[in-house]
This record gives sequence, C-alpha cells and structure tokens, in this order.
Amino acid sequence: MLLGDEKFVKGFKALLSDKDQVKEIPRQQRHVARPGLEELFQKKGAGQQRNKNIYAAHMKYGYKLYEIANYLKIHYTTVSKIIAKEEEPQD
Repeated sequence: MLLGDEKFVKGFKALLSDKDQVKEIPRQQRHVARPGLEELFQKKGAGQQRNKNIYAAHMKYGYKLYEIANYLKIHYTTVSKIIAKEEEPQD
C-alpha cells in the first residue's frame, strides 16, 4: 500500500516496476505497482483482446483467478481455461 498524493504514488511505482519478478518479495509487495483491473479491462471488448488481458492480469501482474473472475463476472474456471488456451503455441 502506498500513501500519498497521486504524483508521489506514480513516482514511487516507477521505482518498483522492475521488482515484480523477485520471488523473495511477498506477492502483495511485489505487485504494488501493477495497474488495477479497471485499467487492464478499460476497453469493454470481448474475444481475443479480453483473453490477452486476462492472461496478462494473471501471468504478468499476479492477479489471482478469482480476482479476475469476480471483476469480469465470470467463473474462475473460465478464467483458468482462457489462460491455458493463451499459453498454447499459436500456429
């Protein structure tokens, strides 16, 4: 959690941007600079773009399946299946 005005928070997030892959740092602290789900899914599109955003939210930004599912109002197993499909090699 970061406390301060918007300028302070944005500046501090920039310093933390490369720390999201360090496993010794707890998940909650590691992903403090991640964008919110609202930002990731600001375009209400469906299909391929939504699926790419779901994959990024989980794999890159560390959101849990149920967090993504609750935001999108879908079942968490659906989120899991989408992530699995996105991991498959594309022809």
